[in-house]
Amino acid sequence: MNFYFNRISDRHHFDLWYILEAVAFNGLEIIIFYLNYSFICPKTLPGKKWNWLITGQLFLIFLFPALRYLFEEVIIFKITGYHNYAEDSLQTSFYIYDNSYFAIRIILYSLVFYFLKTIWNSNQKMNELLLEKKQAELQNLKNQLSPHFLFNTLNSFYADLMDVHPKTADDLLKLSDMLRYVTYENENDKVYLKDEIKFLQNYITLFSRRFDNQLAVQFEFSFHEDKIKIPSLLLIHFVENAFKHGIVTKADKPIKIELKATKNQLNFMVANYLINSENYDEKGIGNKNVRKRLDILFGENYVLDVKKTQELYQVELHIPL
Repeated sequence: MNFYFNRISDRHHFDLWYILEAVAFNGLEIIIFYLNYSFICPKTLPGKKWNWLITGQLFLIFLFPALRYLFEEVIIFKITGYHNYAEDSLQTSFYIYDNSYFAIRIILYSLVFYFLKTIWNSNQKMNELLLEKKQAELQNLKNQLSPHFLFNTLNSFYADLMDVHPKTADDLLKLSDMLRYVTYENENDKVYLKDEIKFLQNYITLFSRRFDNQLAVQFEFSFHEDKIKIPSLLLIHFVENAFKHGIVTKADKPIKIELKATKNQLNFMVANYLINSENYDEKGIGNKNVRKRLDILFGENYVLDVKKTQELYQVELHIPL
């Protein structure tokens, strides 16, 4: 590195220049590091936005010499009278070229640290997910009181009622299917979307019995193939909340449930009109648990959008498939 000093005999100014130059250079490296580590990488790498990532890295390579020139050759020079580079080395092309080494070095450091952090967080989330799964399995075993006996008993009731009370028998069969789904499918990480939809349909049907089949619900769904899988029992929470806190029997204010699965994404929406006396706390334990589960399963690759007005409550969930 070339140095050019206007007043080499002034030791005080030289010491001041040396301190300011060291602070400015190290501070600049910290700025570039955290711009890449905390802003550019999180905004581009999780979504595989390679073009934006490359653009961001090039921007930092040019930003480094620009800020360094401002700090060292303008501000510090006015304070101390010393240049860091000789005047014939301050040409733009040479200055950018000479500083590209420092810029690329700190950019690579930030990329390495970001990847290490990502790997660490992924391992932590995986461990948390495995631990929660084991805990859920243990709790599930504790709560199961001979499920085969329970299902066999329900099937016997269904057979007895099928001829006498066919509608009650049909509801009992739906209840048996729901219990079997919760008991066995919940043990799997993922289930078929068509089975999850059937579970929601059965839940809606049985819930409508409480209101003499006057439940005002619009459930629309579409998906392109039967082999789509999603995390088990992920959607029922939002439907339960709508029934618990919403108006359920007014035809002009129905609960709306929409589900659409494309090739790469599942879009799920639940909207309901609120009961005037209802205090709907979207930050309740149930919602916190759902968000925590979504964080573990999808990291930052999902959207859970909650919109609330005085009359309407709407939840939109978008997850990758």
